[in-house]
Amino acid sequence: MKTPKENEKLIDDFDYLSNAASARECTGLIPFLPTSEAELESYNDVYQYRPPVIPSKNGSTEKKAAPYK
Repeated sequence: MKTPKENEKLIDDFDYLSNAASARECTGLIPFLPTSEAELESYNDVYQYRPPVIPSKNGSTEKKAAPYK
């Protein structure tokens, strides 16, 4: 069994994965489906909830189809 200090360090090490205080902190951030990429990006500017775009092995940064199209 891990000591409380070891558990605390383990939890702190994984805290970088999200800047949320809880699993439901963003509830209500986007009340309606965004109608454009600009609107979606503006929500992300207010609260960064989207993961960063990571280039693929061939160097492409192709995004998946937007849900509003």
